[in-house]
Amino acid sequence: MKAVLIVFAATALVATSAPAQPAAPSAPGASRDCFRMSQLRGHKRVDAKTLNIEAGDGSIYRWEMSGSCLSGSSSSDPLVMSPSSGSDLICRPIDLDLKVKHGPILSPCIIKSFTKLTPAEVAALPPKHRP
Repeated sequence: MKAVLIVFAATALVATSAPAQPAAPSAPGASRDCFRMSQLRGHKRVDAKTLNIEAGDGSIYRWEMSGSCLSGSSSSDPLVMSPSSGSDLICRPIDLDLKVKHGPILSPCIIKSFTKLTPAEVAALPPKHRP
């Protein structure tokens, strides 16, 4: 019995003295850029699942939805947004509750991802997709 306790204690000591593993790197292409909801200036609907959004600093983000919540809407339809985290700092899709108002109907959208476009990607946007 003492031998089992000694082996267990030695194993526990080695496990607790091992250096901590570094945090796993974020997924390739994952954006860590944050923006303030209050600084969003405009949007353009690209298709039934995609919006291009302009932030106050001139950055453009592509928001991908998990469903076709933008069907039947246009770029002139207002977006109804509220922070889900209590702060208007948006760093992850879950930080924002988004609905699109077309006519009297509010369509909820689940944002799957958002990506800050590079200057080259912004330059390549067709005028009809620029916010």
